[in-house]
Amino acid sequence: MAQTVSNPKYREIKDGFYWTQECLPLGTLSELDRFDMSKWIGADEEVHGCQNAYLLDGEQSLLFDTLTQPNGDQVVDLLDDLLDGDDLDYLVISHPEANHAGNTFTILEAYPEATLLVPGEAAGHGTGHGTEHELYHIATDTPEDVSELANEIRYIGDGDTVDLGGYTVEFHRPVVADHSFTLWMTEHTTNTLFTVDWMGFLHQSSNCVSYVHELDREVTVEQVFRFHALAFPWLRFSDVEAIERGVADVRERFDPDIVAPAHGMVTTENPGQYMDLFTEAAAYLSEEGEHENMQSKLEYILRPPTEA
Repeated sequence: MAQTVSNPKYREIKDGFYWTQECLPLGTLSELDRFDMSKWIGADEEVHGCQNAYLLDGEQSLLFDTLTQPNGDQVVDLLDDLLDGDDLDYLVISHPEANHAGNTFTILEAYPEATLLVPGEAAGHGTGHGTEHELYHIATDTPEDVSELANEIRYIGDGDTVDLGGYTVEFHRPVVADHSFTLWMTEHTTNTLFTVDWMGFLHQSSNCVSYVHELDREVTVEQVFRFHALAFPWLRFSDVEAIERGVADVRERFDPDIVAPAHGMVTTENPGQYMDLFTEAAAYLSEEGEHENMQSKLEYILRPPTEA
């Protein structure tokens, strides 16, 4: 089955607050012993992974992430429609990874007055991300190999805010460990937390651009487990108690009414329930990294050739 990214779809969460989504069919998934796939996916349904970006359009407009390069022209067309001919004022990339930042320059070329907001060197976990800036051509205000771009480029960090008039966004270091060099975002008016890669999960092909409470079946631990096993393989070696403390910190610091992830569905009802699913999935993942399991896997991978 050919894997083709779908054209972006969208829905309006609040007045001027748009969720855009593209999906990738994942084909047939292997069965996992600890889970029952029939609880969340029917035999005749496709499994999708998804990529989300979010547009906030107040007196000024801001796009958070860019979707992927196969949809570059379609993203610009969609922005033109949603902005009704107005300019895009800000483009934010949560972190310089292709499926988050892939259309950065396509969008900037279409909106030369837009300001590009990129994570500063103190973003994410730890410091010293200069090399990543250089790799993604955002090291200076006028990158040498994209000098034709007229856009202002501004570094942002933990606690920085942007008032859009009607919407106000604030940027945060990830509380639960996310990829290096990532910034989360909140929107104050709607009390939305944009969790980037954290809180992603797979979904049924019939449920694209659906709120979590609208899905045909309740979200299962398996859906969350499968996504995070791919996105964060190091969770196999994580301290589950530390993960639990991180999730508790998210609840205490943000207590969001809406959770808007980059790779899952938007949650508008009882977000804490899905944080609990992540905690449970992380516990299962940590078992994969226990000594006995890793030892058996290494013995299989490193076993000597069978003698003839």
